[in-house]
Amino acid sequence: MENEMLINPDLYYRFKLPMRKPKLIKMPTSLLMVTLCVTFLLISGCDAGNVAVSQSRYAKGTILAAQTSADGRFTLVATGPSPVQVWQRGQELPLYHWHQGESTDDILLLTISPDGHSAATASINTVAVWSLQNGRNLGFYQLKHSLRALALANDGNSLLLGYHTGEVEYVDLQSGRRLLFMGHRLEGGNSRINSVDLSANGRYALSASQNGQVLLWQTTDAAILSQWQHENSVSLVRLDAKGRLAFSADAQGQGELHHLPSGELYSRLQVPFRGQTFVSARLDSASNRLLTGSTSRRLELWQLDDGKQLQQWEVGLHTRLRPASAMVYDVTFIDQQHVYSVSSAGLGETWALHSREQNHE
Repeated sequence: MENEMLINPDLYYRFKLPMRKPKLIKMPTSLLMVTLCVTFLLISGCDAGNVAVSQSRYAKGTILAAQTSADGRFTLVATGPSPVQVWQRGQELPLYHWHQGESTDDILLLTISPDGHSAATASINTVAVWSLQNGRNLGFYQLKHSLRALALANDGNSLLLGYHTGEVEYVDLQSGRRLLFMGHRLEGGNSRINSVDLSANGRYALSASQNGQVLLWQTTDAAILSQWQHENSVSLVRLDAKGRLAFSADAQGQGELHHLPSGELYSRLQVPFRGQTFVSARLDSASNRLLTGSTSRRLELWQLDDGKQLQQWEVGLHTRLRPASAMVYDVTFIDQQHVYSVSSAGLGETWALHSREQNHE
């Protein structure tokens, strides 16, 4: 079922070599089959566990942004200006089409609340909040500054906006209260906000800037609870659903886990090579797992307490696109045996996890 959703104007708020002829060689059938299997695996560059369990194509070409809910039930896809497509797992057609007013600007940022009840879509200077329960628009906001990062609390009750100016704005969408956080600008240098995250209850914000600074602060009074510094620009920050850990990663592929609220270093990812950029992450502290998505098609599973890599995959490609690569826009744990990724190639893919015994060998 497709629903065309338009913003209610009453809800607007300001705010090729030659080859010799081959010689025939006979071999036993069983050996031939083994050889063919090994050759296939070598060509594909992966083992059987590296093949997606299932795959959904959300677009014919490259997409600009994508986001999935914590349980993988909903996936938002932006291919340029609105509408944003909302897909529900297992369905062949989009559930909703969301139109962001009359704007012709590309939709560049998407976010879903931790409980999966609401979502926000944003261009560089507009934000719209939506219900995932019925597809209705809950509000539209026009911004004074260029937007770079976005997060949403449970039920869409509050919104966190990270700006090019180095400021972060918290908005309580129920009361209308606004708080402008200037903490990143105090250090000077390039304080442009690269990534933000918001706790499910909206009380705590995590923000990161171009100068490598990560800050955890309260949205009630802007009090800074903890902070840490990366050597390079921070590309991504994410909070654990229980508020016990935070993940931060810089542009050179250094990923760290920190205790909250102290900010004490917990572990560093044992990244096999530098240079990759983390684009997405999902923490599962109850199972001691971290799932990350990066540039160059990389999807990786890590152990939280020691940063050990447990498993890795390469997401699928759009065969007609060059260069042949993809960014993993979002990731999540579907259950204890499967994870899900959505990439710039327009693919949503489900992957099988190795058993715990295999992971600890």
